[in-house]
Amino acid sequence: MSHLSTRTKFAYGVGQIGEQVKNQGFNAFLFFYFTQVLGLSGSLAGTAILIALVFDAVTDPLAGSLSDNWKSPRGRRHPFMYAAALPLAVSYVVLYVPPASLGQTGLFLWLTGFAVAVRGAMTLYHVPHLAMGAEISDDYHERTSVVAWRTMLAVVGGGATSIAAYRLFFPETPRFENGMLDPAGYPRYAVFAGLIMFVTIWYSAWGTRDLIARMPRAPEDPEPFSFARMGREFASAWQNVSFRSLFIGFTLYGIFFGVLGTLATHVNVFFWEFDTGKLQFLVVPALVGFVLGSALVGPLHRCFDKLPTLVAGCVSSAVVGNAAVVLRLVGVFPGNDSPWLLPAVFGLLTVNMTIAATSFVSAGSMMADVAEEHVLKTGRAQQGIFFSATSFTGKLASGLGHFVAGVGLDWIAFPLNAERISDVGADSIRDLGLLQLSAVLITLVAIWTFRHYRIDRAAQLATREALAAAGSRSQAATGTSPEPVPPIAMPRPERAG
Repeated sequence: MSHLSTRTKFAYGVGQIGEQVKNQGFNAFLFFYFTQVLGLSGSLAGTAILIALVFDAVTDPLAGSLSDNWKSPRGRRHPFMYAAALPLAVSYVVLYVPPASLGQTGLFLWLTGFAVAVRGAMTLYHVPHLAMGAEISDDYHERTSVVAWRTMLAVVGGGATSIAAYRLFFPETPRFENGMLDPAGYPRYAVFAGLIMFVTIWYSAWGTRDLIARMPRAPEDPEPFSFARMGREFASAWQNVSFRSLFIGFTLYGIFFGVLGTLATHVNVFFWEFDTGKLQFLVVPALVGFVLGSALVGPLHRCFDKLPTLVAGCVSSAVVGNAAVVLRLVGVFPGNDSPWLLPAVFGLLTVNMTIAATSFVSAGSMMADVAEEHVLKTGRAQQGIFFSATSFTGKLASGLGHFVAGVGLDWIAFPLNAERISDVGADSIRDLGLLQLSAVLITLVAIWTFRHYRIDRAAQLATREALAAAGSRSQAATGTSPEPVPPIAMPRPERAG
């Protein structure tokens, strides 16, 4: 099951749009809406989203364990994908319509409760969807192609949604010189985004239904579900040194990216003084960059392998992602009234998004290799558990990114409820730039963590050949398709160095 048609990869990849729309909404709209527009303390807003993360620590491996062992005519993954779409869309809309006149406590509880609901519904869909991506091909480079399609379509679809939202729901008005400060647009945006999430999730599930018969089945005699079983499954995964390295390292890199994403609207509105016409234009670098990066990552893996590509991407992204702010702070970047400002920011963002795409695709492809190695070692196909970790990595990065950004905004005493950019002083704007810059330190720790990852091209090929040999022996002995493959002890090449 190595070669996949373009139609299949497209249908699978479209499913990532829903998750991307949710992520972009939390970063570009939700955090800004609750803090800058509704006046919720940055620390409380960041804490609310972080609390939702605590629930994810349970629901992510829960969804992975349940879908690994689910038996139905529609396979292990698809029933969860279908079931999650409507609750996700509805809870996302309600999140953006808190009752009027709520105080700090009321806004905090509203944001916390419905952030938990949104993330719980997304988990029910996203973990099985990611796990399916590891199961539909066993080829080292085809997996990179699957993740590239998933990443590229997510960014294109999510970016198109954001551009449409800026144009349709956040125009400038005589009262609001920047449409992002107008509270009226946010509920309408939420309905629009909710519909897109619902449609893309259902299309992905429906468009990949022909793969169900070809994908691994649930064990014939699964242990009844319990949290103890789920804990043992995750503990088994945690024993894999490559999994630990990838999970911790990419989580740290994701926190850096999460801080930048959370602060992006504040920085664009107040630091660069971009109106919504320019804000929608700044969505384009992500579209262009992730398409370019997704196209480049395959050749990069063939030339340098996956781990070096990931590490180089993290280092370069940390540098390029902060270059504009650093240059402005030292006084060598175009001023806010310069016609060169937007092209300069646009160019650096495009380069940064291209680099970031190579990191995200590399990490997703590497996790599929880790999950395959686990099958060889244990005899159990637990892609759901491994990709619940991938899902949780993204949520952990987002939750801690929001928390760090929110506490940082309160720490620098950034003014809230400002209806005009002129209401924010120069010192606050400078401190906003320094707050973004400080996040680069997190990336340095991530790069150090990646040194423990051990799977390269030769190791994955040895794993694949061992699994194929075990499958042939099992099929010859029983006359049936082996599920799962019994564990095999065999030496595999270690990564040099």
